Amino acid sequence: MRTLALIRSGIATTIQDTGRSGHQQIGIPPSGAMDKFAMLMGQRHLGHRNNEAALEFAYGDLAFKTSHPCHFVVTGAPALITIGDAAHHSGSLEHTEANQMVNIQTSGHGVYNYLHVAGGIAIPTCLGSRSTSPRERIGGLEGRYLRDGDILPLGPESKDYKPLDSIMPSNRHRDTLSLRFIPGFQFDQFSETTRQKLISQVFSVTPRANRMGIALSGDPVDTGIQALLSEATCYGAIQIPPDGDPIVLLNDRQTVGGYPKAGAVISGDCHRLVQSRPGQRVRFVAITPQEADRVAWLEHHYLETKLS
Repeated sequence: MRTLALIRSGIATTIQDTGRSGHQQIGIPPSGAMDKFAMLMGQRHLGHRNNEAALEFAYGDLAFKTSHPCHFVVTGAPALITIGDAAHHSGSLEHTEANQMVNIQTSGHGVYNYLHVAGGIAIPTCLGSRSTSPRERIGGLEGRYLRDGDILPLGPESKDYKPLDSIMPSNRHRDTLSLRFIPGFQFDQFSETTRQKLISQVFSVTPRANRMGIALSGDPVDTGIQALLSEATCYGAIQIPPDGDPIVLLNDRQTVGGYPKAGAVISGDCHRLVQSRPGQRVRFVAITPQEADRVAWLEHHYLETKLS
């Protein structure tokens, strides 16, 4: 059996694919890759057509060896890959010999990287996905974050490799990231002053960020809503807790919540947000559902063009 051995497991490293759907009614979040663009590009580059799983890790610093010669690609945040004594930039097809040390380090921009090994991480699916959901302890390897010394099985290598676009939508740096969102019905319950405060100011990404959500800091937003029954949440929901600092909910979010929500950030901008480090400036831009559909169509067309 072909295997991958983690020598240095990195930060918050998990096995992920594009996620599981259809289970939020029983409290199971979708999980899946935080940067879906990077996941899909890596899968496509290695000819993976069955949602093969990859390793997701934050802020680089991962090292591994494989039991057999194999090809791999690293997507997501820009990274430097060292194979033996040779250094390469991420985004290209790489090859490693059996038991050869491979080190991956981020270059200072972005957060999440994806290590795609030809054949994928060949673990069983759980509720239709290999994605790890650590809070629920399902998927991945024993439903947990990976550790130094873990041995992971690999699937058969297809060798159906495709060219890769090294500049993906979520990779492009922006001084101020615009988060386009569709206002929800609670947004109409905010005062005009509160609505303007939310969309006119610039917030900053804080270190309070993980797979559940990303907290922003700025001039606190007072919604004026004192009590709210818990209700379903969605990907990209902009929760505003009592301290007034918005939280954008992401892949491993709780499926219900009781904080007021201004609306939901469109998925493409969420993928860009997750690659933003603390201190990144962001601002909210309200758009209509029709405008959101247009953006989604353009991004779908981009991916279809790249993945064809």
